Amino acid sequence: MLTVLNPERRPISVKINIDYIARVEGESSVKLEIEGGKLKDLKLNIWEPPRFFEGFMVGRKFDEVPDIVARICGICPVSHMITSIRALEKAIGFIPSDEIVRIRRIMALSQIMASHVVHLYVLALPDYHKLGMITGLDKEIRRLLRMKEALNGITAAFGGRALHPVAMIVGGFPKLPQRDIIGILIGGLEGIRGDAHETLKMIAELDIPLFEPETEHVALSGDINKGIIVSDLGLRTDEDVYSSSFEERELPYSNAKRTVVKGRGSIMVGAFSRLNLNLDKLHPEAKRAAQEIGFAPPLKNPFMNNVAQAIEIICGIEECIELLDGFTGKDNFIMPKLREGAGSAVTEAPRGLLYHHYQLNRQGVVERANIVTPTAHNFLSLEEALKKLASENINLPEDEIVFKCEMLVRAYDPCFSCSVH
Repeated sequence: MLTVLNPERRPISVKINIDYIARVEGESSVKLEIEGGKLKDLKLNIWEPPRFFEGFMVGRKFDEVPDIVARICGICPVSHMITSIRALEKAIGFIPSDEIVRIRRIMALSQIMASHVVHLYVLALPDYHKLGMITGLDKEIRRLLRMKEALNGITAAFGGRALHPVAMIVGGFPKLPQRDIIGILIGGLEGIRGDAHETLKMIAELDIPLFEPETEHVALSGDINKGIIVSDLGLRTDEDVYSSSFEERELPYSNAKRTVVKGRGSIMVGAFSRLNLNLDKLHPEAKRAAQEIGFAPPLKNPFMNNVAQAIEIICGIEECIELLDGFTGKDNFIMPKLREGAGSAVTEAPRGLLYHHYQLNRQGVVERANIVTPTAHNFLSLEEALKKLASENINLPEDEIVFKCEMLVRAYDPCFSCSVH
């Protein structure tokens, strides 16, 4: 931090550098410049080195792609796998069975819930207790571990392992768990129902800052693994024509691209936007829970993303129980036939819209790849929200401005590693 004083010892120029934001996935910084008591400039710099996944997938066979893109992120590998698989299957004209679609939804829900649990307890909660990490909260830690174990068990049962699954491929699932394992998974979910409701109660009772920036909320309408892309400002478009509505922009001060709706301003994706747009589509138990705490869209406060995630955990548990109960294990894998083509897919990852596009030749080799992650979609919205937050708190001590900015970044739950894929 650098402060320049005038002769009366009053600050006229202040530079605040948050060189490393803790308790987020990946590496980033925020740089602020205050002059004359007003915010002059603010930049969110995602400085984690780029990894060029889109480039080195060119020349790879289609069946290699899901395993490769899973390595983009250790938190949401399932989302990258499902999105890539759906795009590849569309490129070759493959239509998955209803059972394959069902299992992929189970996998996606298990990962969304597991990600939310970690974010709420390990990354966000310490802010509200003025802690650097989740220490001294023994009851909360035990609740976190119970929930994470049950949710990881679902991912592992269908994917072969909880992290970077190996049993989810183009065409379906070559191997599935036995019926007795399904019963154990259902029992595990039933065992954490109370924990999920306690989580929502805990988050809803936190002293959430009052803050309402303007942004466009965007999400899929209908399903987390497919559907029409909609927004609260009237956007309505299909995943096949994603590029006609969205554009990526490079920035001179960041290794991540910034994605916006063409001709529009910033957008926000993720649990908060999903519930703002789709609350009526939630499981009845989740809708009741949301009503009990007064979560009533339309809402603007991004700090409420934590509450939205807690509601989605309740919804995911109930949906997964019903999906597992209807599991048949039939038509779980169909060998696809190759053809030349292109395919696009959009799904809801834990942090929001995830887009994959592939162009394949006749041999099933990738000739072009494009990936747009939730944090790329959220980049401008987060940066603009940081500017508004800093401006509204400009007269606070520097350490308090830093704390509020870091707290807002963590509320968005970004994945900076994904954004520099």
